[in-house]
Amino acid sequence: MPLTTPRDLFVHELSDAMSAEQQILTMLPELQAEALNHELKEAFEIHEQETHQQLRNLEEVFRQIGESPEATTCYALKGIGDEHKALHQEQPSPEVLEMANLVGAAKTEHYEMAMYTGLVQMAKDLGHEEAAQLLQDNLDQEKAMAVRIEMLARELGKLQVQAMLAGSR
Repeated sequence: MPLTTPRDLFVHELSDAMSAEQQILTMLPELQAEALNHELKEAFEIHEQETHQQLRNLEEVFRQIGESPEATTCYALKGIGDEHKALHQEQPSPEVLEMANLVGAAKTEHYEMAMYTGLVQMAKDLGHEEAAQLLQDNLDQEKAMAVRIEMLARELGKLQVQAMLAGSR
């Protein structure tokens, strides 16, 4: 479908967001299984629940604007998923894999924040205030998860580096 109006772009970007969230849902169980740290595993479990809600919010936005999602692939999230698969080929230790998963989670959260920031603004510009609020709810969850991931990365990074240094003495 050609993108000729701001509404066309909004529908396209909503569809891309739907694809992104669906891809994230497929990655989260693996990330949970690979998490060594209980708090990180819990963060991924919470994010899985939030992602289901975010998808429901996107479905509601589509309903409100009288559109259906386009069949599309979010290539940004596909790329992050491909990075995760490629990392496994490097045979990282479980500790290094966990650190890499935190980096990947941070990349994902920052992408999602950018995505939802744009969608909120487009919804407002098009006069879809209720849709803008649903998208803002998703954005707020992504921001909170980004803070949690950053905190966990800082804590786990320090612990793992200290353990590695202690082991090499």
